[in-house]
Amino acid sequence: MYIIDLSLIGFYLLVIYIIVDFIRKRTENLGKRIVLYTFIFYVANVLQLTTGGIAIPQSIIDNVVRIQPIPFYFVLDLLNHYERSGLDWHFWNALQHSFHNFIMLLPLGIYLPVLFQTKSLKKVTIIIFLSSLTIETYQLILSYLNVLWIGRTFNVDDLILNTAGGVVGLLIYLAGEKALKRIEVHN
Repeated sequence: MYIIDLSLIGFYLLVIYIIVDFIRKRTENLGKRIVLYTFIFYVANVLQLTTGGIAIPQSIIDNVVRIQPIPFYFVLDLLNHYERSGLDWHFWNALQHSFHNFIMLLPLGIYLPVLFQTKSLKKVTIIIFLSSLTIETYQLILSYLNVLWIGRTFNVDDLILNTAGGVVGLLIYLAGEKALKRIEVHN
């Protein structure tokens, strides 16, 4: 079985895109284009992170559909790990998993206002939630089709943590923008 690394494919396609883009536009709007390049790289890495790679030929693991529909189950999971074994590896692994879900879409909360001038908390929250929902849905479908080499679940907690992280990203951007305006006023 061969695992296709989506971040590596994304990187190669990005390099080709950058070369073509530089030939066409030279240094026109270079700052914004560099931010776009980093966004494309970020998206490729999120695809790799959330799929684990695409298996060719299809994986031989089971294609059982796994859905975790209970909101904030991760809190109960952390408490159960702590009660059973204290601060052992399982507790820290569960905490790390939750933290990674929180920070995964945090950059999207920054990219949306920078690239698409979307600064409305409501709009950004909806876009990030729909992005997270898309990720959870394709994980579910690709796992069912045995295309992913590791089984994935549709997890409501991932929706909550991804969305919260993206909103924090927007808040960081807005705070940074406000701070820059204050600095400009004083100069």
